[in-house]
Amino acid sequence: MSSLNQNEPSAMGPREAALNNAARAEAASQQLQEPSKATGAGVNTGAGTTREKTEAELQADRDYEERMEEEYAKRDGGA
Repeated sequence: MSSLNQNEPSAMGPREAALNNAARAEAASQQLQEPSKATGAGVNTGAGTTREKTEAELQADRDYEERMEEEYAKRDGGA
């Protein structure tokens, strides 16, 4: 004696099978529409916690700030 899986179309009537297929299509559609979310250090994910930036990330931020200051100084100085 074999048991039938309740999610297989053969175990359902036509109406149940159509509803099951519609539910699967809706779930797939929602997965495709979700935008990717930032996950790096310092990003507020809404979960209430963020990880601290590493020393390398902090140094990269300092280097970037310094380069931006130099670039703006060049523009202000007319060089």
